[in-house]
Amino acid sequence: MDEKQSEYDLSGLRHQIDNIDTNILSLINQRLEIGKKVGEIKKETGSRILDRSREQKVIERLAKINQGPSDKELLRSIFNVIITATREIQKPKTISFLGPEASYTHIAALSHFKHSGKFVEQPNLYEIFKEVGKKESHFGVIPVENSIEGAVNHTLDLFVDFDLNICAEHYEPVSHDLLSITGNAGDVQRIYSHPQALAQCKTGIKKKFAQADIFEASSTSKAAVLASEDKNIAAIASKQAAHIYELQTVESKIEDYSGNITRFFIIGKSMPEQTGNDKTSIMFSTSHVPGALFKALEPVDRAGLNMLKLESRPTRHHNWSYYFFLDIKGHQLDKLVSHTIEEIKKVSLSLKILGSYPVYIKEDKEA
Repeated sequence: MDEKQSEYDLSGLRHQIDNIDTNILSLINQRLEIGKKVGEIKKETGSRILDRSREQKVIERLAKINQGPSDKELLRSIFNVIITATREIQKPKTISFLGPEASYTHIAALSHFKHSGKFVEQPNLYEIFKEVGKKESHFGVIPVENSIEGAVNHTLDLFVDFDLNICAEHYEPVSHDLLSITGNAGDVQRIYSHPQALAQCKTGIKKKFAQADIFEASSTSKAAVLASEDKNIAAIASKQAAHIYELQTVESKIEDYSGNITRFFIIGKSMPEQTGNDKTSIMFSTSHVPGALFKALEPVDRAGLNMLKLESRPTRHHNWSYYFFLDIKGHQLDKLVSHTIEEIKKVSLSLKILGSYPVYIKEDKEA
């Protein structure tokens, strides 16, 4: 057999392999879709997701009809992976949020995921990142920016320490109520809330409740919990918190400015596909020399990309050294965006792509 004939035969065999791989992929996805339906039935009937005896029977049946050349160990290895993937897809999405219940992060999580999934409260932002990083939760919902008070700095800091992707963004309108057990303004001696909420209501609180001492809480809903335990404590929190923690409204809509909106990130391990209307978030650091930031941003200007946001944070490792958080229009798989990021990387000390995700679009009910 000459070399030309060998190449022709090899090409034909590779083409057959490609076709088989395509069919395998299609069949695996079909199996997962059916597995998902099985999971829904199990949920309705209260059956367990994990069924070791059924999984063992599947592999034993395949081993009996196997005609080779694959051996039993290869068969077991391949189908254990497929069965594990099927088991995972049968589980409801687990979403971590900054608790307790009725925090604005909880409200955003319910809104973004359409109340579908298992929602798990976490005591702080670090725990949300950690749970998603360990794959204990599929997704985490974290506040990143408020339209009045700006960036939630601790969120930005945590992106330095964890290797997670931004999978989506969500914008949630925010309105604050002052809540207490009695609903009587005269009983209010101490006011608790998250630092962002306190900042958004500081003028009104100072004017109307000058006698009250102000304290920070880890979340607005944690403040509501404290208020539910002492009639002299009031919480700045949501209307939902009033219902859940059986509180009365001392005063509604106490924010200093209307139109308050908080931006949230949905973090996870996956990267969304291109939609044609995407954002890409990156973080990078530069040398502490004149013009360093200008040089890092020059590629964005040259490419004609829309820079949507730029935020800086101290690196915490060196004095007067900063990380910059940049949002640009487009997806990291877009050739122009990819090239621009590479150009920024060349003039940066470090660069990390945080994620590419669809631009948030308001639904009709929110319009």
